[in-house]
Amino acid sequence: MTKVYFYATNEREMRLFNRQDPDSFLGIHDHFSGEIATSYIYLKKAGLDCEVINTIPEEGIVFGDKQSFDKTLLEIKKYLGRVYKYPGNAMLIAMKADYQFYPPAHINIVNNPVDFQKNRNSIWNPYYLVFPWPQPGLIPRLKERGCLVENVAYLGDQSQLAEELKSDKWRDALSSLGCKWWPILEPKKWNDYSNIDVVIAARSFDGKPYINKPANKLINCWRTGVPAIMTPESSILAEKKSDLDFLLVNSLDEAISAVSKLKSSPELYANMVSNARERAKDFTVEKGCERFMKFFEEFAFPTYNEWIKLTESQKKTLFWRRCSKLKLDNFKDRTINSFIERFF
Repeated sequence: MTKVYFYATNEREMRLFNRQDPDSFLGIHDHFSGEIATSYIYLKKAGLDCEVINTIPEEGIVFGDKQSFDKTLLEIKKYLGRVYKYPGNAMLIAMKADYQFYPPAHINIVNNPVDFQKNRNSIWNPYYLVFPWPQPGLIPRLKERGCLVENVAYLGDQSQLAEELKSDKWRDALSSLGCKWWPILEPKKWNDYSNIDVVIAARSFDGKPYINKPANKLINCWRTGVPAIMTPESSILAEKKSDLDFLLVNSLDEAISAVSKLKSSPELYANMVSNARERAKDFTVEKGCERFMKFFEEFAFPTYNEWIKLTESQKKTLFWRRCSKLKLDNFKDRTINSFIERFF
């Protein structure tokens, strides 16, 4: 088995790698702790041959976060803008998260299946992994709350909450149903679902697919046994197997109706809770480790075996093609956005 190097660039990141339990990351909300350090801790326990390094080696597989890699590989030049350094003969694997694809990486892991399908045959060499790890320190909903629908919550950053859910109309509508609005905005409290009866997750009601976003808000609802109200984001729709998985809404009025529906139908509520427990079985830490080990054994290691057969010239060509692709995509996006702003 080929060794996998996990990349850290400073003392903080090294300390996170040295922790023994990802639940200790409670309150730390960044891609590095949630994706890179957590993956290292779980996968090392699962038997992956891996170690932490703070410099990119001359060869080998290096797994990391875009922001960490950038500290070594990104330069800002006066007339050229963002310029990436060639990473040498090491094969980089980057967790794409909600960033753009990363040119220095030969493999980009994506957490949204639509993002994967859109780019599967591209130079980015993507691999789809459903976001595998639970929120640190998850506390399930109290069973004694039964089918009570009283506390309607949002857990996340204020910037990711639809404007309509910040309105008096939403708050007043919940009050008229005998419910309370609980926007939980502090990261240290995002683990506690014990007294939450319904979760709503809506970045907007404009139908955007958000192909760079994972379905982790929905999956955490399944893990904690809380019915979810969701907008039609691509990752959410991709996980749907039945109407009990979540209630789909496209507007504030539909969100209000969804809460009312759960409030007036204890049977529906109970069925959604039971279904959530079943769906959660596919998203345990053990299942996450299985999916990651499959990624390494069936994709990353074979890809690396082909990578080491390439000449340095071939590796550099791939690198520069990816850099050019990113610049071209950014130029197209700016041009389209400028056109829309000007004429619409």
